[in-house]
This record gives sequence, C-alpha cells and structure tokens, in this order.
Amino acid sequence: FIMAKQVEQLEKEKKELQERLKNQEKKIDYFERAKRLEEIPLIKTAYEEQRVHDMELWEQQEEERITTLQLEREKALEHKNRLSRMLEDRDLFEARLKASRRTVYEDKLKQFQERLAEERRNRLEERKKQRKEERRVTYYREKEEEEQRLREEQLLK
Repeated sequence: FIMAKQVEQLEKEKKELQERLKNQEKKIDYFERAKRLEEIPLIKTAYEEQRVHDMELWEQQEEERITTLQLEREKALEHKNRLSRMLEDRDLFEARLKASRRTVYEDKLKQFQERLAEERRNRLEERKKQRKEERRVTYYREKEEEEQRLREEQLLK
C-alpha cells in the first residue's frame, strides 16, 4: 500500500512538474509574442529613420560628386584653352620631325634599292655563268657520247 502511495505521489509530482513547465512555456511564449508586438513599431520607425538618413547621405554624396565633376570640367577647359595656344608650335614641331624622319626613311630606302639592284645583277651574272657552264658541260658530254656511238658503229661494221 505504501509503495502504491509513493508511486502515486511520484506520478502526481511528475504531472505537477509538467503542468508547471507547460505554464511557464506559455508565459514565455506570451512574453515573446508581446515583446515582438512591441518591437514591430520600433523596428519600423528605426527602419524609416535609417532610410531617411541613407537618403540624405546619398543626396549629399550626389551633390559632392556633381560639384567635383563640375570642377574637373572647369579645370579641363582651362587646360584645353592653355594648351590650344601651343597647338601651332606642336604642329610645326610634328611637321619638322616628320620631314626629318621622311628624309632618313627615303635615304635608307634608296640605299636598300641600290643594294637590291646590285644583288640582282650579281645573281643574274652568277646564273648566266652557271647556265653557260652547264651548256658547255652538256655539249662536251653529248659530243663525247656521239663520238662513242660513232666508234661503236664503226666497230660493228
């Protein structure tokens, strides 16, 4: 009987513990839900404030970018105007430089053409000599073959 009472007591304590845990879980859930419900408007206002702040920062940076671009354009125009005065001098310098380089090029081209013509003449002379020698050799060879043939014919007769 005492044993059954102890088991019953343990079961009762276990149920009470589970009931307490369940109630505590419900309280935590309600608390979390309430906390979130309270946080939502705060998060929305923080988001709006951040968005407004970001928009202001973007506008400020955009204005700075535009002003720097305008300053760079003004500087570029100043440089262009300043350098446009030197345009004639630059063109004159380029013309002189091109003329001097053209004369150097033409001189080198002329020398090359002369060397090329000389080399062609030399090669033509060499080919003439070679062909003359080949004709001479073939003539003597044919003459020798003809004489050989004639001798063979006489021996056969």
